[in-house]
Parts: sequence; C-alpha cells; structure tokens
Amino acid sequence: MKISQENTDIKKTYLAVTTMLLAILCVDSYMVIIKFLGNQYSIMQLTVFRNIAAIIPLFLLLLFTKEYFTVFKKIDKKFIILSILRGLSFLAMNVFIFISVVNLEFATAMTLTFSSPFFIVILSIIFIKDKVGIYRWSAVIIGFIGVVMIMKPTSDIFNFFSIFPILTAIAWAFSVIILKFIPKGHSTAKIQLYTLIFNVIGGLIIFFFTSGHVGIESLDHFLLMTMTGILGGTAAILFIYAYRLISASKIASFEYFGIPSSFILGWIFFNEAPWSQLFPGVLVIIFAGMIIIWRDNVKQKNLKTTKKFY
Repeated sequence: MKISQENTDIKKTYLAVTTMLLAILCVDSYMVIIKFLGNQYSIMQLTVFRNIAAIIPLFLLLLFTKEYFTVFKKIDKKFIILSILRGLSFLAMNVFIFISVVNLEFATAMTLTFSSPFFIVILSIIFIKDKVGIYRWSAVIIGFIGVVMIMKPTSDIFNFFSIFPILTAIAWAFSVIILKFIPKGHSTAKIQLYTLIFNVIGGLIIFFFTSGHVGIESLDHFLLMTMTGILGGTAAILFIYAYRLISASKIASFEYFGIPSSFILGWIFFNEAPWSQLFPGVLVIIFAGMIIIWRDNVKQKNLKTTKKFY
C-alpha cells in the first residue's frame, strides 16, 4: 500500500513537471509575439485581446471535459471572491509582463519574471503558514541576490521599467497562493473560466479609461494577437493543473527552466545577447532553485527511510 502511494506521488510529480514545462514554453512563445507587436499597439489593447482570445483553449477544454453546464453549479461566495482576486492578480500580471517585455531586452525581462518561486515561498509562509527551514530561507535570500545582480540598480542598465518584471513575479505568486485556497472540488476548467471572466471585465474597464488604442493593421497582426490568447490561455490551464497536483513551493522551482528558453528565444528572434548583464546573476538564481529541489529530494528520501522502520 505504501509502495503504491509512493509510486502515485512520483507519477504526480513527473506529470506536474511535464505540464509546467509545457506551460513555460507557451508563455515564452507568446511573449515573443508581444515583443513584436508591443511598439504598434497599446499595452491594454494587447492585454484585453489576449484575455478574450484565451476563451478558445478554455472552450476546447470544456468540450473535452463535458463541463458545459456543471461549471455554473455549486458557486459559493468564497469561490467568487477568490476568483475575483485571482482574476485581478492575473490582469495585473499581464499588464506588468507586457510592459516589461516591450521596454526591456527579452531575456532580461523574462529572467527577472521567473524569480517568482521566491515570492511564492514567502507568500506561502505568510498566508498558508508553510513551515520553511534554513535551506529554503537560504534559497530565497540567494535568489534575491541574483535578481539584484541582474537588475544592477547602481548601473546605467537599471531604469524605471526594471521593476515591472518583479511586480509580474509578485502578481503571479499571489495568483498561485489564491489557487491553494480554492477547494479541490472545483475543476481546472471552472477555475480558469471564472478567473478569465473577472480578468476580462477588469481589463475592459481599464481599456475604456485609457488611450492610445489603434485599429488592428492587418490580418497577420489579428492572427498573432489571437495566438497570444491561445498560447496564454493554454499556459494558464496547464499552470492550474500543475500547481494543484503537488505542493506550490515544490513545483514552483521548475519555473527556472524558463530562464534558458528565454535566452534562446531572445537570441533567435531579437538578436539579443545580454550575457554581461545576466551573468552571473542568472546562475545565482538557478543555484537557489536547485537548493530547493535538492532539499525536497533529501526530505523525501528521509521520509521513505523512516517508513521502513515502522
């Protein structure tokens, strides 16, 4: 029985990690599109279009799970409040990351954004009352040092826009923590639907009170904008699924795999090679993530060893 449970946990971990990596690939891919379109359309225009187009993968998920009507059942006050908070945190995250990608080098913006695991750990302590030992605290501090090294606040590279990737990471961390308060009885499709509803409503309100919006110039741009929603919506669904399979602090560590992929995409599409800015800070961030992964593995092995004596 114990062996069966351990095998199930291992399968869940592998499934969560695979899902996480697919989600990261979707995010990096649609951020490339945002970088291309960012100088021609307003941030809020891109945000609203992305969120509306995210209905497409959600609709396909509802067809696959056959939850056409069940998503509207068993809706209580707590779920609505959490959905509103999660929708607004997602909206903030979209706006912040779009500002980051448009105004900073692609690899720099995405690397700082993937510092979110540290904020997830900190918020887990505050809101979920997770017990965090010396190793995880060390990882948080080391990771923050890596972020500061990349931002270089005393150099000419640092500017007003450098803070937005960090705000993105914080907003994402809040959305992950909010997810942990949603009861298990609510499906991934249901969570994404209500998150998206309040995300779109909030985005439209801001859109109508801001300016600088222009008509879509071509069919190519329309298709690219639609693709940001398809990829972004797919990523959101995959992230929900991954974070509900295993603990937030454990799966969050694997977001660091987004760092090398953002390097490669920045180099391929934008001819960026900000090595001097990113190193050695990026290595420090990855090292901090490896501390969390290593410690989780040690604890799991110790737990298995202890069980053998009972």
